[in-house]
Amino acid sequence: MTAVLAAAAFAMPCAHASDQIVPKARQLLQEGKAREAYNMLSEREFERAGDVEFDTLFGVVALDSGHPDRATLAFERTLAVNPALAGARLDLARAYFAMGDMVRAASELDIVAGQNPPDLAKQVIEKYRKAIDEQAKSKRTTVRGYLETFAGYDSNVSSVTSDFTQAVLQSYNLPGFLPTGNSVKRSSPVLGSAGGVELTHVVDERLSLNGGADVRYRGVLNSSSFSSSQIDLRGGLAYKVGQDTYLANLFLQNYWQRTDLPTANRNTAGLSLEWRRALNERSQVRLFGVAVGQRFPDISVNNVNGFSLGTGWICQSDGKYRPVLGVGLTLSQDNALNQLPSGSDVGRRSIGTNLNGRLALTDGLSLFSNASFTYRVDRSAFARSSTQEFGNDRLFDATIGLSWMPARGWTLSPQISYSENRSNVALSEFKRTEASVVVRYDFQ
Repeated sequence: MTAVLAAAAFAMPCAHASDQIVPKARQLLQEGKAREAYNMLSEREFERAGDVEFDTLFGVVALDSGHPDRATLAFERTLAVNPALAGARLDLARAYFAMGDMVRAASELDIVAGQNPPDLAKQVIEKYRKAIDEQAKSKRTTVRGYLETFAGYDSNVSSVTSDFTQAVLQSYNLPGFLPTGNSVKRSSPVLGSAGGVELTHVVDERLSLNGGADVRYRGVLNSSSFSSSQIDLRGGLAYKVGQDTYLANLFLQNYWQRTDLPTANRNTAGLSLEWRRALNERSQVRLFGVAVGQRFPDISVNNVNGFSLGTGWICQSDGKYRPVLGVGLTLSQDNALNQLPSGSDVGRRSIGTNLNGRLALTDGLSLFSNASFTYRVDRSAFARSSTQEFGNDRLFDATIGLSWMPARGWTLSPQISYSENRSNVALSEFKRTEASVVVRYDFQ
């Protein structure tokens, strides 16, 4: 327990005489029960933040129980009140080290070393300096991956309207048409699996290279022709300058669906460029642009070249439940490469917004949700209907679920999603609900 030794090497202020939570937590820490001490103190963090002894002890137990991000916040509060507490600064360096922030870790170690610390603290400083040097000399290449499986139920596997005959009458003024093939509304149990790997190589403190691949399968049990497979490949770089990070990535995707000709198979290739700025340690903004080409081998009239521009903001609070909130806005346009028999095409413009959030209910249980709204309009007259000149859609998607981590690397996520498209083209309207349970294992 290096954190305990480091903190003990320097004097700490006295506790409130009437408060027993700090002595109890310290006793648990000495007994090797850092997680129990962390759980006890985290419940009081909001009301006790700014109390030097509480923050110092909370930082120690957070660090020893595997929460270095929470530890940095606690130690920073301690040092804001008393910058001379070298023990807290030494453990702050340890927390930065645990988070992989070697630059800040080294900076804090240098400050402590200049304060003429006792021999025990000097040994700790030397240990971490050597570890930082070893990290700097290594190739600094990391490989991460995941395996995932899911099972659930989909109320509308092909996202079609519930009354096809009436929709054809409204869209084309043609009565009596009955649904066949993909136009039949179907519900079904679904199951699937996925796996992926991500490789990152840090060239220096500014430049890193990355690459990855994912494979996915989705099986539709009652309608196997709607089962699908997908492969994604990507690679790019990230360049960091101060608070700014610039990213560029190339990506490829192949999608196959088990259905009769003509299939919905498609191939996608694209380039994304992004700028991120860290406003502080808990929030950042981003601007991005994406150019993409999508090709349908069996349905060439669906081939498009598109581009998107967007912005987003994300923030994490250190208050109760550690809430995370993100918002975004995207503008996009698809340019059709081929015309429909009528002379129109599938080109369209859209604007969309999204909102997502997460609450940490307990140490290993989180509540997450996201919602998005997209408005899109056809660029070509009578592309989807003979009764509506320009089709437009208002698409709403929402998901809510729980994320439970029963063991290191494992996540269990029950969730439910709802989608609804309202359109002035009746054939494009649909409602869809999918409930599923996802089991995932992340490794590195």
